[in-house]
Parts: sequence; structure tokens; C-alpha cells
Amino acid sequence: MNTYNKNKETKCIMILGAGFDQVAMIKAAKALGLKVIAVDNDKDAPGFFISDENYAIDVLDHKQILQIARERKIDGITTMVSNLGMRTVAYVAEKMNLISIPLKSARIATDKKEIKEYLRRGNVPVPEGFSASSINYAIEKINQMDFPLIVKPVDGTKGRGISVASTRNQFKNSFIQAMDTSLEKNVIVEEWVNGPTVGAECLIIDGKLEPIILTDKYNTPPPKCVTVGLTAPSNFPETIKDRVKDTAKKVAKALGLNTGAAHIDMIIGKDDIPRVIDVGPRLASGPVIFDFVPDLLGVDMIKSVVQMAIGEKPGLNRKWNKKFAASRFLTAPQKGCMYRIEIPKSHKEFTFYQFKELGEVVGPPDSDTDRIACITIKGPSYNRIMGTADELLKKIRVNIVY
Repeated sequence: MNTYNKNKETKCIMILGAGFDQVAMIKAAKALGLKVIAVDNDKDAPGFFISDENYAIDVLDHKQILQIARERKIDGITTMVSNLGMRTVAYVAEKMNLISIPLKSARIATDKKEIKEYLRRGNVPVPEGFSASSINYAIEKINQMDFPLIVKPVDGTKGRGISVASTRNQFKNSFIQAMDTSLEKNVIVEEWVNGPTVGAECLIIDGKLEPIILTDKYNTPPPKCVTVGLTAPSNFPETIKDRVKDTAKKVAKALGLNTGAAHIDMIIGKDDIPRVIDVGPRLASGPVIFDFVPDLLGVDMIKSVVQMAIGEKPGLNRKWNKKFAASRFLTAPQKGCMYRIEIPKSHKEFTFYQFKELGEVVGPPDSDTDRIACITIKGPSYNRIMGTADELLKKIRVNIVY
């Protein structure tokens, strides 16, 4: 543990998570002149090297984190990427009278079963489905549904435990996999809605949700459906984008999200109605947040969330520079130990973010955690950067030994 002597004049913020994604949040907090306490269960988390104080504790250990927060007299607490970490954020904030979404909302918005129930009450379109903690009950219920079906743990994050089943035998395997992944031992089963996925990255300022950017997302084909790339801003017609934005606002109202950020994924069906398939009451991972939004729109979402956590109102002067950005995630074709990444020298106008180190075991995309790296390309043409990103991804080679 690294500690500092707190100056009474300096505000202190606690950030849950100190991995690759949270490093940007720690830097943003320090740039605001804040003292940063980082919490992560990995004692070697990269954010620990730049924070003022750190604790190697599970971010779900809300009681121990509250004790530390009280001892250090923090002025705010927040996180990004970590869904379940938001429960601890809200718990500590409630106990210390700090700023956060209500604890009830944090619990609802991090449980897919609760999300569906509250969204239905709020007249927000969602895929038809049910929750189950028993495979026998689930098999009985699917007799009333048509295949394919999507199966996911109620408390899953980063795509863990999600799969698509096209037959009864596949469904049994999918259910068991989702159940094994779920801490609460509960599973969501939904109808498969065929259509493109749109992500809405939002800020919630003074109780009002503002959709900052919409992204067009690309997933692997069933059975896994892992996000492997996206392009932003979305190229959908304005009528569809307006529906997505309106739906996002209804989501925040239905779930009681009144501050911070929200990451909301929707599928656009043949009827052009956006159906909500995932909600995160926090900032998303990846370059959209720390790269695309600041560069394309001039908005620092990470800084804004930090400011709100300490009671400051962020400015929101959004102006699109008419450029687009595409990201593609690199994964391995087979499971093995990665010893080299080969990148073609002919491609120069791109950025490469590496998430995994040489020597780590990597494999095909089973969830978002299997991403090795990310390439990003920007330019004035949506179709051109899409094609260039896809072409470059095909040429990169991940060398592994078995």
C-alpha cells in the first residue's frame, strides 16, 4: 500500500479499479488537482503506479472500502467500466453523503433481471424473455419461445457467459455456462432480435441524461456475439438516432440514474424500434471514451464524471469536427501463449492500444476480456475508415505457441 499525507485544502477522490481503462480516470483526477486513492484487487494494477494512495482490495468489498473512505475522509468516489463496482460506489456515497446514483438504482442497473423489469414498467422496449435459476424451469419456459435464444447471466459484465442457442441441446449448454458465470446464480433468456447494435454513451448532469455519442457496433456471429469493433458517430438515419436518444433518456428515468454516466446498448429490429439489450450505469471501456469523444466532439467524459463525483458541474460544449473514428479489437485465432504481434509497416495512420503483454495466454473471443489490442483509425469518410480498419485488422498477425 502506498499512502500520502493529505492536505486539508486538497480534495480527495477514491477510484474503484486501477486497470488499463481506469488509468485514464486517475490521470483526469490528478489533472484536476485531486488526490487519488485507487482500489483494485490486482496489486500490480497499472493505476497504482500513478495514484497517490492505493489498496489491493476487491472493489466489491464495500464494507472495507467504506472504512478506508471514512479514515481518509474522501470527498468523492467513482469508477468506470466496472458495473458491479458501481454498487460499492453508491453504498459508500450513501453512507458518507457523497454524490452518486442512489444505491437502489445501482443495484437495479447492474442486474439484468431487474433492468428488464424496471424498463418494462417505464415503457422502454426490450426483447421478450424471462429469468431462471433452474434449468428445468428454463426448459419448460422456452417451449413458448422460438429459437434462436440469447442466454446471459443476470450479473454478467464484459460479455462473460453470454451465448446464443439455436437448439435445445445448445440451450442446455448455454444455460449451464451462464449459470456458472453468475454470482447470483440467475440467468436471463431472451428472444433473438436480428439487427444491428447501437451503443449510446451518455452523461447525466443535474438529473438530465445527455447522449454524447452513438456508435455502430460489430459483433462476432453466434453463438458468442462478442463486440469486435465499432464506428462512430453512428451512420444511422437521423430518425433512428433520435429514437435511440429518446430511448436512452427513458432508460435513465426508469432506472433512477440521476448523475454520472451511462452506457446503453440497443438493437434496431426490422420495425426500426430500438430495444435495450444492455445497460451500464458508468462509463464504457475502450477508445470511444478516452479518445474518440474528446477528439471528435471536444467533450471529456471522464473528466466530467470525476467533476460530478466531487460536486462540481462539468461544462458541456459539444461540437462535432465532421470526422469519424473506427476501432477494431484484435484477438487470437487459437488458444496459446502470445510471443509476437506482426503489424504491417505500410499502414501508418492508425493508433495501436495493446491490452495484453507478450507471454500471456490468449485465445479466440469468448468475451471482451479476450481482447489483445485495439486499432483505431480516423478520417472524414465513414465508409473509408470502416474499410481501412477491417483491412488492417486482417493483416495483423498474432503469433502464438501451444
